[in-house]
Amino acid sequence: MTFPVHRSDERTPYERGLAFGRAQARPVANTVALYRRMFAETDGSDAKAIGHSVNLEAAEQEEIRGIADGAQQDEFELRAANARTEILAGKGPKTECSVVGQGGLLAQNWDWHPDAAASTVVWIVEHEHGWFATLTEAGILGKIGLNDAGLGVCLNLLETTADGGLDGTPIHLLLRRTLQTCRSVDEAIELLTSASTSASSAVTVAAPKDVASVELSPGGANVIRGAVGAHTNHFLEPPRRGEDVVPEESPSTIPRLEVVRTQPLLDALRSHESHPKGVCRHLDPAEPWVEQTVTVASVVMNLAARRFHVAAGQPCTHEHVQIALPVAAHA
Repeated sequence: MTFPVHRSDERTPYERGLAFGRAQARPVANTVALYRRMFAETDGSDAKAIGHSVNLEAAEQEEIRGIADGAQQDEFELRAANARTEILAGKGPKTECSVVGQGGLLAQNWDWHPDAAASTVVWIVEHEHGWFATLTEAGILGKIGLNDAGLGVCLNLLETTADGGLDGTPIHLLLRRTLQTCRSVDEAIELLTSASTSASSAVTVAAPKDVASVELSPGGANVIRGAVGAHTNHFLEPPRRGEDVVPEESPSTIPRLEVVRTQPLLDALRSHESHPKGVCRHLDPAEPWVEQTVTVASVVMNLAARRFHVAAGQPCTHEHVQIALPVAAHA
């Protein structure tokens, strides 16, 4: 079992979005409904109204409009979904993900609301300069992924007291731009650190022989390089503005980081230390709906071989399945 896989080779962003929306109408509708409810239950925000304030490039606007048209959903609610990290900063689920990159591998357990499982797709896009594959929520333009240059990206949410607003570039759009345009870790670092962000995130970028974690926040970026790119949900270097609130509010981030730093990769992804809030996260029934978090998916990327493996659920009970990518020479 794996998530739906959608393959795109359309020539324009609108055509690509339109075909995606038509084929993945049900997952897109789930994405819209999930964030409509989540925004409303956190602070009463209206997704459609917020969507008018999301910063997008022209091609991103066209692609989102195409998805909305194809899936018969509201374009501005989809714009808001693409900025869900920024809209929910300090208000939504408190943790998201454990990441490790080492020895030419990059892996992540994506922890988010359990209702996001019905939105999750693997999207493979062939464009004029190459291809990329991303595991994302249908209608959101990018998340965890790998491109034809062997560059992989993963995401951890961070949080500081300085976070808030929609004046920056949404992190999911930065992930998409990285996958579509960058060919090396250095190029990814340049793109990420030149962006303005209004919510904090850590983007781990890796190539077969290089890895870096870029901690983004409203005060500016920290770039951390080394042989291992392990990250959870707290800052490894102090944020440049505000205070890191995650270690106090979500203390499981500390032991999870130790697990991904010290255990063999697959063992780490399946670890239940600090259960239910381990690296392999399970539902805590005591949490209210809006704060529920589980491991929705697990991804392991072999960067040199251009292999993308996805487990459609917690890796303790779901196998990582290889997704066929466009370049047969690297299979």
